[in-house]
Amino acid sequence: MPRLPPRPEIDWSNADAPRAIAFDDIYFSREGGLAESEAVFLAGCGLPEVWRDKRRFAVCELGFGAGVNVLALWRAWRRTRLPHAQLHISTIEAFPLERTDAARALAQFPEVADLAARLLECWPVRAYAPQRLWFAEDGFSLTVHTGEAETILAGLDGAFDAWFLDGFAPARSARMWNEGIFRNVARLSASNARAATFTVAGEVRRGLESAGFAVEKKPGFGSKRERLEARRTGAASPLVSPPKRVAILGAGIAGASTARALARRDVETVVVDAAVALGGGASGNPAGLIMPRLDREGPLREMFLAAYLEAVRLYEAIGQDVFAACGVEQRPGARNAEALADLLHDPPLPDDWMRPLPNGAVLHARAGVVRPLAVLRAFLRDANVMLDAPVAAIERSNAAWKLRTPDGRALLKADAVVLACGAALTQFGAAKFLPIELSRGQIEWGSGLPPARAVAQSNYFAPFDGGVLFGATFDKYEQPETHGERAGRAFEAQSDAASRMRNLEALAKLAPDVAASIDPAMLNSRASLRAATPDRAPLAGALPDVDAWRAQGAATALDATPPSPRLPGVYVLGGLGARGFTLAPLLGECVADEICAAPPMLSKEARASIDPERFLRRLLKRRP
Repeated sequence: MPRLPPRPEIDWSNADAPRAIAFDDIYFSREGGLAESEAVFLAGCGLPEVWRDKRRFAVCELGFGAGVNVLALWRAWRRTRLPHAQLHISTIEAFPLERTDAARALAQFPEVADLAARLLECWPVRAYAPQRLWFAEDGFSLTVHTGEAETILAGLDGAFDAWFLDGFAPARSARMWNEGIFRNVARLSASNARAATFTVAGEVRRGLESAGFAVEKKPGFGSKRERLEARRTGAASPLVSPPKRVAILGAGIAGASTARALARRDVETVVVDAAVALGGGASGNPAGLIMPRLDREGPLREMFLAAYLEAVRLYEAIGQDVFAACGVEQRPGARNAEALADLLHDPPLPDDWMRPLPNGAVLHARAGVVRPLAVLRAFLRDANVMLDAPVAAIERSNAAWKLRTPDGRALLKADAVVLACGAALTQFGAAKFLPIELSRGQIEWGSGLPPARAVAQSNYFAPFDGGVLFGATFDKYEQPETHGERAGRAFEAQSDAASRMRNLEALAKLAPDVAASIDPAMLNSRASLRAATPDRAPLAGALPDVDAWRAQGAATALDATPPSPRLPGVYVLGGLGARGFTLAPLLGECVADEICAAPPMLSKEARASIDPERFLRRLLKRRP
C-alpha cells in the first residue's frame, strides 16, 4: 500500500451534490446536506437532548467527507452545551479531501460559514497519521483518522456515546459495512450509546443487531423513504471522572505540553520545577530544530509522523515569534541513505511538505526553527507554576498524592501526578526501573553567514537571529547519585571548548562557507542533558505498579488480560531525547487523554510502543 493516502476523484458537474467517482455516490444530499445531517444523524442519535446533562460526550463518525456532519454537530454543541463541557469527535476517512475541494463543498452552506472557515483554516494534512484539531473556546476537539474504517476501529480504544455511520452506500462500499466494523462499534460503545445511518440495507440492520443494538426504521430525509436509528442494550459502563487537580513535575517542554493539554480539558494543573527560572534544563536552548523522523514501517511510524504534524500545526498557530518555517534540508548519510531514498520514492507526506532536492537530499518545507522559551511561556499560560521547588518523593495519601521536598515537607497535594522531569525521572522510586540514558549535548550560535534554510546530517545548522546556530554533540553522561539537598534537583551540564571545536569541525564539513564566516571567539555556547531510552522511543502513559507486578507473579503480569496493574494516578512523559519540541505536543495530548479517560489519538499498537510498561515486561521476560 502506498504511504500517501489516495485523493478522491470528484465529479463537480452538480455543485450542490459532489459525487465520489470511485463509489458513484454523493457526499451529501442535493436536497440540503446540512439539514440531512441534522435530521439523520443528530436527531437519529437524540441530539442535542442526550448531552444536555453531560460534562463529556464522545462521537465517532465513519465517513468524514467534507465535514458537513461535524459542522452540524459543532453548531448544535455551541448552542446547547453546559459550561465547561467537552465534546470529542473521532472521525475516519479513507479518501481525504484536499482543503480546496472541502472549501468548494462547504461553500454550499452559508449558515455555518464561520465554523467552516475555522475548520478549513486547520484542515488536516493528507497523511496516514491521526490529527487532532482543537477549538478549546467551544470545548470541542476533532480527531481525524485516515485509513480503512475496519483497520482504524480495530486500533482504537474508548467509549463513544454516539455513532454517525455515514459511509457511502453499502452496495457501493461494502468494506465500510462488514462484520468487523459492527463488532468494533459494539466494543467501543458506551452504555446506551446511540447510532444513526441513512441506509436501511438489510446487512446494516442485521450487523447492528448482532452487535447488541436495538434497531428501528424511521422516516427518511428528503426523497429517502427510511433511515435507521439504533440504541445499544446491555450493562451500563462505569463512569470515570477526570481529576480536579494534576501536579506535573517538570516545567520543560514535556511538562508544559501536558499542562497545555489538560488546560484545554478544564483540569487545574500545578507545574513544579527545581530550576529557579523557566528553561533550566534541555528545554532552555535559545532555539531548536523541528523536523520529522519518518520511519518506513513499524509501530512507531504513526507516532512520529503524527507528532511532527501536531508540532508544526501548533507552532505555526502561535506565530512567527515562536516558529520560523525556514525549511530543513535532510541530507543522506551512511546510515540512512537507503531509507531516505525509499521515502522519497514513496513519500508519506504531500509534496508541499516534503520533496526531493537535486543533491539527493529531502526538503522538509514546513520544518524549521522554534524558540523554546517562548513555547514554554505560551504552554504554561493557564497553569500554576512553582519554580525553585524541588520534589524528592511522591507518596500516596488516601485517593490523592502528596509531593514532598528533600527535607520531608509536604509541598502540595493533587489527584494525579505526571513525572515529566527529564533526567531526574528515575530519582523517584516508582520509576527506577525505567532505563533512562543521559547524553550531554552542546550547541553554538552567533554571527555568521545566515543560511537560507536549516541543514541536517548527523549534525545540523540553521538560521538564527540574523546569524547561525549549529551543533550538537552527543556525549554519554553518567547520572550521579542524588541524596540530601541534591535530591529532586535537576542535573546540570557545562559547555566546554573541546565540544565547541567538534561542532565547528562538523559545521566545516556541512557548510564550509558558513564555517569560514564565523569568529569562534565570538560564539555563544550552551550544554544540556538529554534523557532517552535504549530503544529510542519516548515514554508516555500510566506508570506500572512494580510491586503489584511482583506480587501477582511475572506469568500473570505478562498476560494481556486482565490489564496490568498501574499506580493509580501516576503518569510519565519523558525519554524524548533530542526531539523534545517535536514529540512533546502530541504526547502531552496522549497523556491528557489517558488521565481524563478520553478517546485516544494513537492506535493501540502505537501506544504500546511508547508505554512505560514495555521495559518492565522486557525485564520480566528475561528472568528465568
